[in-house]
Amino acid sequence: MYLSLLNREQKSLFLELELYMSKIDSNFSEEEKIIINTHCLEMHIDNNNYECTMPLDLVISRIQKEFGDKEKRIVFLELVATIMADNVYHDAEKELLNKLQELLEFDSASTKIVFDIINSIKESYKKCAHFVMEG
Repeated sequence: MYLSLLNREQKSLFLELELYMSKIDSNFSEEEKIIINTHCLEMHIDNNNYECTMPLDLVISRIQKEFGDKEKRIVFLELVATIMADNVYHDAEKELLNKLQELLEFDSASTKIVFDIINSIKESYKKCAHFVMEG
């Protein structure tokens, strides 16, 4: 949704983090691949064959230090969309998201808002699909 607002380096760092998040539960689903591909199209970058190229701690550290508040909110929002793509919120994903929430200085109220936004978007897409397909 907002990934096009990131600069080229920020887009690459987001993709790295998104790949880590998608693979952390040992279930790299087709739904996650679809949303990653959609994000890459939006960002006009390649998906790196779904391979991470730098250590997770370095990615997080760079995002923490180099991104402004708006960019951090974009990253967090889009990561929650990726997590929820397969409708499974695994413990390992929760753990990494909680770590990011702390490092990016988001409170639990902000995190709840983000999950509510993503769930509302998913419900709207479901209604659109029903309207188009079912009439």
